[in-house]
Order: sequence, then C-alpha cells, then structure tokens
Amino acid sequence: MEKEKANIGLKAGIVWQKLHETGYITIPELALKLQASVEDVTLAVGWLAREDKVFMERRNGLLYIRIS
Repeated sequence: MEKEKANIGLKAGIVWQKLHETGYITIPELALKLQASVEDVTLAVGWLAREDKVFMERRNGLLYIRIS
C-alpha cells in the first residue's frame, strides 16, 4: 500500500505541473495530455483536492479542474 501512495503522490506532482500550464481542463483532457489513464489522473486530482490545491467546477455537465 505504501508504494501505491508514493506512486499517486508522484502522479499528483505531474498533474500539478500540467495544471499550471493548462488552466481549466477536464480530467479526460488532462489524461490525454499526460498520456495517462483517467483513473490515475482522477486519483492524483483527489490527492491534490485533499490538500486543497485544486479547484473543481462543473460546467455543462463536465467537471473542470484548475489550480486553486
């Protein structure tokens, strides 16, 4: 389990960096840009949300994420 947590934390850092470049973006779009699975990106965004580092907003039925 500790290895998985470290891996998610590493991916959260990668997501954080990409969010600085992109601004508002959906999880599927972010996954495409990172060439990662939607599941991995979702876990990373959850990690960042827990730390209050991202802002999420629903627009037209899609969930957008940005740095808070």
